[in-house]
Amino acid sequence: MAVELDGRPSALYWHFASKQALLTALADQVLAEVAPPPARARWDRRLQRLAVDLRSTVLAVTDGAALLSVGQAGGQSTAVIGEHLEAAARLGGLSERDAGATRTAIWQLVIGLGIEQQTRSRMAGLDPAALPGRDFDQEFTDGLGLVLDGARHRAGTAGTPG
Repeated sequence: MAVELDGRPSALYWHFASKQALLTALADQVLAEVAPPPARARWDRRLQRLAVDLRSTVLAVTDGAALLSVGQAGGQSTAVIGEHLEAAARLGGLSERDAGATRTAIWQLVIGLGIEQQTRSRMAGLDPAALPGRDFDQEFTDGLGLVLDGARHRAGTAGTPG
């Protein structure tokens, strides 16, 4: 990044206390691209929209999943995506604990699959077809469906997807 800005890498640390702080700031900037879903959307549709948009944002950035993982690990992130996920779950009647668990499940699904997909893409010379056997879009859709079904079950609205 410093080279892109016609600077020296050490100059970046003038603005950030540590490499972790720098990575967290970058991750927060990426996460700022994920807009909250429309207020009129049903709670489970909000969760779905946030998850899909988060995944799209992650995959649009080179090594985005790894960056966001590192950025969140330090606990210093100011990104509100987690708050949006929890708020949507709470609208469905989930307890604070279950809303947090839903946030974690969605986050881990997006980041975990994102890291695998982006790593495989690099391994295949940016041609995912060179490494057959994985359909990450379908895996994400299936995994998200299970998370949402579980959230609906906990909320007492199982069988009534929005």
